[in-house]
Amino acid sequence: MNHASTLVRNGRVFDGLGNAPQQVDLRIRDGQISEIGPDLRATDETVIDATGLIVSPGLIDLHTHVFSGVGLYSVDPVDAGLRTGVTSMLDTGTAGSLTYPNFDRFILSRADEEIFALLNISMIGAIQGHPEFPPFMGDLNDGRHAHVPSAVACVERFPQRIVGMKVRLTSGLANFEEKNEWAGFHGVFEAADQTGRPCMIHHAASRIPTNTVLQALRAGDTYTHLYNPHPDHPFDERGAPLEALLEARDRGVIFDVGHGVGAFVWRVAEPACREFEFWPDTISTDIHQFNLHGPVVDLPTTMTKFLYLGMPLEQVIRASTSAPAAAMRVQDRIGTLAVGRQADVVLLKLEEGRFTLTDTEGQTRITNQKLVPVSVCKQGHWVPCGRAREEYVHDCGAR
Repeated sequence: MNHASTLVRNGRVFDGLGNAPQQVDLRIRDGQISEIGPDLRATDETVIDATGLIVSPGLIDLHTHVFSGVGLYSVDPVDAGLRTGVTSMLDTGTAGSLTYPNFDRFILSRADEEIFALLNISMIGAIQGHPEFPPFMGDLNDGRHAHVPSAVACVERFPQRIVGMKVRLTSGLANFEEKNEWAGFHGVFEAADQTGRPCMIHHAASRIPTNTVLQALRAGDTYTHLYNPHPDHPFDERGAPLEALLEARDRGVIFDVGHGVGAFVWRVAEPACREFEFWPDTISTDIHQFNLHGPVVDLPTTMTKFLYLGMPLEQVIRASTSAPAAAMRVQDRIGTLAVGRQADVVLLKLEEGRFTLTDTEGQTRITNQKLVPVSVCKQGHWVPCGRAREEYVHDCGAR
């Protein structure tokens, strides 16, 4: 459905800021949200009946890999995007300075979704590094790949889409040589400083101490893979947050889920969230070829895991909309439902039943609620979501 004007009625409207939902109507005109209020009068426009549905800002995935066709990891943007309720996403360092120009030319400019990027401090980006695909080589297999001048030049050439820098600090991705990890560690902060942008740190099974990483992060930087299973995750043996983790949050560091294929486990997340209330700031998938068909599947499934853990629905939505928008510094345009904002909207169904949720170690939990995307609007253009149940897609037709 592509219409200049649409009225969404009878849904539970979440603004994305963490406020309680309201039973109000939403008018979309010319790609923007033009009016929000109770009992809006229909004019010559398409009316969508959202009875029984959640009306949310379009979902924003802060951790994806969508440089499809290059390397081992990436999926097509369509597999992580509109059909799952995601209207905007951040590719987190799949491309480095040597490969980013083609990422911009062939992927970002052609996608229906709005895609931003973190530039990998490694010139080659994240194109290898899976142990089942020899030879096992990572981003920092050679410390010389952490080349600051070329990274800075790339950001200056593509300033609109590149919103920050990225490094993957894992010993195996650095040829098990500590000096290579340190090259990436120092390089990512230097490039971020020179370009005036934040950075995202992947830190798991690294030879760089956890406290060193946490203490180096600045306000606006992101620490991803928060609930990973490795011994150097930022929680103690009881599941309590390390002092350096609490200090970093107080400084304004952002803590991201980054579920992935090896970075979210119940045995870390359950005590951290339920006992010590260290909830994530942003909920993201780290979606790629090795988790698309499980355990990640999509962003609504990852959101469902935090509903299961006890995170209130309005906070789950905030962590998947306005919070990632703010992390990318585009919160003035997307991530909230407000008059004058870009019309990125998703209709979600909170289904009741019995659903299995799986972590990256194969451990399962059973929940009785699951978020399912039904229909999505990107800048005023509506499409049904791929996993929506047929009757709900039908309900989103013209009235």
